Amino acid sequence: MKKIMISGLVVAFLLVSASSLQAQKLYIGVQGGYYAQNLEFPNLEFEQGTSLFYGGQIGLNFMMFAVEATYIRSDYEIVEVVSGVVDFSGETLEYQYVGANVKFIPISLKILRLYLTAGYGTYTADITNVGKESDWGLNYGAGVELRLSKLGILFEGKYRPGEVEIGGELLDLGNYSFGVGINIYF
Repeated sequence: MKKIMISGLVVAFLLVSASSLQAQKLYIGVQGGYYAQNLEFPNLEFEQGTSLFYGGQIGLNFMMFAVEATYIRSDYEIVEVVSGVVDFSGETLEYQYVGANVKFIPISLKILRLYLTAGYGTYTADITNVGKESDWGLNYGAGVELRLSKLGILFEGKYRPGEVEIGGELLDLGNYSFGVGINIYF
């Protein structure tokens, strides 16, 4: 809980700081898409997991940058290929990310914006009947947004190399996501 509060304070600071730098547009949005999860745990093999994700963001554009607070959640069933000391097979992994992202927008035309994004936040893995842990990590990606007046339709790809320690072992949560979203600009 303390980590989430710190992350929230950092995002609030970034948004307030950004607003004093000739802020152009505040936005709020939702997104959803597809996760390609590749779990790695010592001495265990898993099938690559896939699932849908959903979440939202609130951000502020200024000059060639944007800062945003993001929440993402995904749930999927774990399929273990080789059984080990810990049996995850058939369990559900609830995966969440809460953090701040910065977007660099090198190309911004009237209706098209191309951007690079990087962020930092807390990753939480909750495996049913096994355990729940959180840790801080980075994410990075790229996207394109089509701007139609006060509406933005975005397409984004990201890599999140998060890790958490469950049962004394490090569980690699690295995943790729491909999402579609809608932002409303004020």
